[in-house]
Amino acid sequence: MKGLIKLTMISLGLLCINLSINAQVSQGAFGYYSDALRFSQAYNFGTARTAGLAGSGMALGGDIGTIGNNPAGLGLFNRSQFVLTPTISLNKASTTFLGGTTPTEEANLDIGNLGIVINFSKGKLGPSGWSSGSLAVTYNRVNDFRRSAFFRGQNDNNSIIDAMLEQANGLFPEELTGLAQVGYDHYLINPLPGAEDTYDSFVLGFPEQVEAITRVGFTDELKIAYGTNYKDILYLGAGVGFTTTEYTYTRIFTEIFDDPAIAAFNIDERLDVNGTGVNLNLGFILRPADFIRVGASFTSPTWYNFNEESDVFYTAQYKDFDVSTWAPNGQRIIQEDTILSTLNSNTPLFVSEYDLRTPAKFNAGIALFFKKHGFITADIEHLDYTNAHVSSNDFFPDADNSTIENLYQSVTNIKLGAEFRYDFLRLRGGYATQGDPFVSGFDDLDRSRQMTSFGIGLNFGKYFIDMSHTQTSFEESFASYELANNANPVALTENKLNTTRITFGINF
Repeated sequence: MKGLIKLTMISLGLLCINLSINAQVSQGAFGYYSDALRFSQAYNFGTARTAGLAGSGMALGGDIGTIGNNPAGLGLFNRSQFVLTPTISLNKASTTFLGGTTPTEEANLDIGNLGIVINFSKGKLGPSGWSSGSLAVTYNRVNDFRRSAFFRGQNDNNSIIDAMLEQANGLFPEELTGLAQVGYDHYLINPLPGAEDTYDSFVLGFPEQVEAITRVGFTDELKIAYGTNYKDILYLGAGVGFTTTEYTYTRIFTEIFDDPAIAAFNIDERLDVNGTGVNLNLGFILRPADFIRVGASFTSPTWYNFNEESDVFYTAQYKDFDVSTWAPNGQRIIQEDTILSTLNSNTPLFVSEYDLRTPAKFNAGIALFFKKHGFITADIEHLDYTNAHVSSNDFFPDADNSTIENLYQSVTNIKLGAEFRYDFLRLRGGYATQGDPFVSGFDDLDRSRQMTSFGIGLNFGKYFIDMSHTQTSFEESFASYELANNANPVALTENKLNTTRITFGINF
């Protein structure tokens, strides 16, 4: 029963986040493959300096912002440090649907980074050539789920009722589940007399469709890491990360009819997910000469435990419609609930617990220095989304795990950055690209992300302040329901996430 309830809710909305049903989605998948992707993606920019370099800096070290990717950077600290990074984000989206375009915009103020480094060596190496190193405790917001989409349009080709009919035909009423069951319960689809496995609808014409999707939430990471160095040539580090995730998804889908029988049909859907996780990472930086550094790190999977609640409410607003039928002899046949006004129903509250293992990450980077005038740096990050895995005692995740293997692929992300120095002034710029996690041929949408960044810093020795601005661009698609041959409408959303960070720091 739990599985059927979950399948009902998932089939109506959760797949609509940015997916379309096709052969790569295994039959019986509940939609946890979407969670596997969502919670596997992290964007660890940390301080304004790191963000100004588009997240690059694996081989740099000496910056709290890079510790999340490579804790070996702690080995380059020669004094203690405290930083605070407030962030202001402005998310702009433009959604195209049925020939119309609707913009949305929202702003948020957060603490993106907070951290302290305690240096024990004060720049001195021990008799063996090893320093006593540095210990760091940092907080970073590594993912922000807050995005909204709103769209509407007149659909002159089909309705969600057509999806109900497609799913119902060939089944008797007692065999219906999911969207077909909802349509039957609300009289939107009805079996033909004498052929109860064939369905029709008395609703005439085509609807205006309106949809509002809201997502809020975040993933935060508390990192405890330690780094040391050997003769200022080799730097080693290790860290453990504790993650906290909250995610809420709401969707309101409405069809408005110009029909003598019905005024509107509405779906109101909600999903709440929260969880905690833990991961480990190791790294090194090698400085064979003053002008070059190379580094690499490994970040283990994050082992998550999630709790979720979800439910869906349905409303059909009829115009006191008489659904009785007429026999061939002209006699009126009275049916149950003959006069329809407003019909409401809802799924039971579904509560479950599940575990998620995200993919491991491999990072490598290089930095070239031009004496005291600045540097250029480049990083690559590799992860394989097919390695994500869901497990639970509340449902059977096999179909979701096979979908993860069929739908996703490995990606290599590239980050480039540069800094110019003049006295106490720092000027920075960067570019990053994050690969499309979906296999080629899934659909025609490119879900890769592009980031551009710039920044400025003032370093006065004991005190410093940095500012950066980043813009991340990417596309998403939304399908309110699915029809054979992809005849259903699809909303395309272009996102531009703009974030300004200001880091206040003190060395001591």
